[in-house]
Amino acid sequence: MAKATAVPQNRISQVEITHDTISGRGGVFFFLRYVENTRFYALAEKHLGFLKTSRKGLALAQFAKQLLAYFIDGSDMSMTSFDQRKQDEGYAAVLENRPEDMASSHQMKRFFHKFLLVPNWVYRQILLALFLWRLLKEQPKVIILFGDTMVLDNDDAKKREGVTPTYKKKKGYQPLQISWGAYMVDALFRRGSDHSNHGHDFMKAIGRLVRAIRRFYGDVPIIVATDSGFLDDQNFRFFEERLGIGYICGGKQYDELKTYVQACPAAAFQALAQDKQFWKYIEFGNRLKSWSTFRRCFFTTLQTEANGQMNLEFVQTDRFIYTNLGCEPKLAEQLRQAGASEYLQPEAIIRLDHQRGKGELTHRALKEFATKEQLPFERMGMNRAYYYFLVISHFLYEAYKRDLGEEIVPIACYPNTFRRRLIDFAVKIVATGRKFILKVTPHVYEQLHFTTLWERVHAPQPIWST
Repeated sequence: MAKATAVPQNRISQVEITHDTISGRGGVFFFLRYVENTRFYALAEKHLGFLKTSRKGLALAQFAKQLLAYFIDGSDMSMTSFDQRKQDEGYAAVLENRPEDMASSHQMKRFFHKFLLVPNWVYRQILLALFLWRLLKEQPKVIILFGDTMVLDNDDAKKREGVTPTYKKKKGYQPLQISWGAYMVDALFRRGSDHSNHGHDFMKAIGRLVRAIRRFYGDVPIIVATDSGFLDDQNFRFFEERLGIGYICGGKQYDELKTYVQACPAAAFQALAQDKQFWKYIEFGNRLKSWSTFRRCFFTTLQTEANGQMNLEFVQTDRFIYTNLGCEPKLAEQLRQAGASEYLQPEAIIRLDHQRGKGELTHRALKEFATKEQLPFERMGMNRAYYYFLVISHFLYEAYKRDLGEEIVPIACYPNTFRRRLIDFAVKIVATGRKFILKVTPHVYEQLHFTTLWERVHAPQPIWST
């Protein structure tokens, strides 16, 4: 005789409609409240307010808020997703909007169309203000900037203005980006064919940042780290003579350099342990054919991997590194006064060069934050605006994590982890007694330390605008 299966008492047997105001993106509210209290919308109005919107339409701050919500949410990055959000009363409530205040996809496209002729420097002013804001907040004693380009692969796009072949053999855009830690502090949106050291873009970008740091923050030591794409005597002389900053730059493996290193006796090499890897290095002065002066140079080669495996000769791990650290008396004194004299030593210089990979992690995090590399519009000016709103949103996202604190969200987490933990939780919005109350389950309330979260989104340091 077959044994009867017990029917669970809490088995769902029917579905119905609820008219309660509910949203599955409750964390968007806290992020937007934080942004509002930083006075970001006033900063956006200051630099973009010349783009007049229709009196009957939405204000610039409203467009900016909905774009920030769009990027921090990341669940659907198509333009048509704005139509779906417009129909969602719960999502509108999380944004503290009425349904009629939500932008449609057509309104968003018209908004981006206004940016067709807006140049890079307008958006970069906003990034500069954000950079100075975090400098004043975090008070670093030494500022280390990483410069590199990032390819946005738009090879599958049927037609995109400005999409040209990149060094990765894909058509796309190749913006020049400068990062400070996890923050993208400057960016120059460019065609894909514009290589790393195109024109004087890099010198001008670094010079602009250094002058702003000196004027608004202080005379602190500044070090720029780059790969071999920026190996240029003109760059180095500009850093040494005009800016008075340090640099660490990857070198190219010219035959005469490799021949020189191979002729060096084994006793001339020093050992360096880093992240359970073992390297050998040698220091010497070098002047390339087109240079007018000798510079400090290091050659490093990997001996042992982190797992203890000896490195095989055919695996390319050899690196040349050029720097002026230890060669400029004024810069050396700045580093000593800042308590960072270790940057004058070979081991620290080599480690800092190896850490350029962390700068590339910022690019990876930005791409994951965007969820895709393809930009949505045909016109380059509209894609430029989209890109800069993305970079600005990512900057505010990184600042948000740090201002909330480790007990709420790990600072080092990637965007997907952040969204699953701090964005994608259900909330119910209740209107009662002339107040709107946001409610969550006891588990979410305890897990996310809601009392602390509420206090910190209301007390960020305001953005200080130049």
